[in-house]
Amino acid sequence: MDINLGINEARILSALRSGQKYGLEIIDTVKQETKKGISLGGLYTTMHRLEKKGFVKSRWGESTAERGGNRRKYYELTGSGRKVLLDVKESFTPLLNWEVQGA
Repeated sequence: MDINLGINEARILSALRSGQKYGLEIIDTVKQETKKGISLGGLYTTMHRLEKKGFVKSRWGESTAERGGNRRKYYELTGSGRKVLLDVKESFTPLLNWEVQGA
């Protein structure tokens, strides 16, 4: 499989590896795992791109009075998303074990 993911795409796919999440949960997970933030607008732009690539799928949750009748959109990895995430991990693992010469 051709791995052509941006860093935020990889971070988001990684955040979804434990199961479906909605937007703010994804942002929180990315921040906990990487110490890097992602904006809400950046998240949804990236989620749309990942859906077009077939790496994630989404569904609307139920509306609740607690959220003023608003519904949450939940995202989860597809089989292709799990495969590309594994490919990314396998590709980067050897690179993370190198040392800078002369440092």
